Amino acid sequence: MFDKASLDSLLEELRDNYELEFEWEDIQKAAHVAIARSDAGVSLDGIDSRVVELVEKHRPD
Repeated sequence: MFDKASLDSLLEELRDNYELEFEWEDIQKAAHVAIARSDAGVSLDGIDSRVVELVEKHRPD
């Protein structure tokens, strides 16, 4: 389950990498869905691959 530190780190990297992208709002929404699905143990299939990569990178062990 994501803790505050891992969430902060994930969202900071997401913002640094994609904030200026045209679809920034969609990326943010996908990140929140991906975090919830990850915490629930649900597949991340169908989530933006940029988001999935960062969720998997920052997910606590």
